[in-house]
Amino acid sequence: MKRVWINYAVDILLLATGLILALSSLLIWVVLPKGFNTTWLVWISIHKWSGFALVVESLLHVALHWKWLLTMTKRAFGGRRQVTRGGSSSGSTTGRTGRG
Repeated sequence: MKRVWINYAVDILLLATGLILALSSLLIWVVLPKGFNTTWLVWISIHKWSGFALVVESLLHVALHWKWLLTMTKRAFGGRRQVTRGGSSSGSTTGRTGRG
């Protein structure tokens, strides 16, 4: 499977799991009365497991994008500046007119 499709699948899983987590949160704390009835316990279980899944999927997402994250962090905190076609660095503060 190509890396693009793996990233797409992980992103879709993150979205779906996040929506399940949000829905279960809403049901547990707003809709369902607090107590130990069967429905409430089922939603608590769904909420806990979807939270765990979201953490695992987030770690997988970071692992898949690790090289990009390192590159962007270095660029943001003073690493090598990329030279644009015009010959100036991407960190230039002079703007388009060249007047600073």
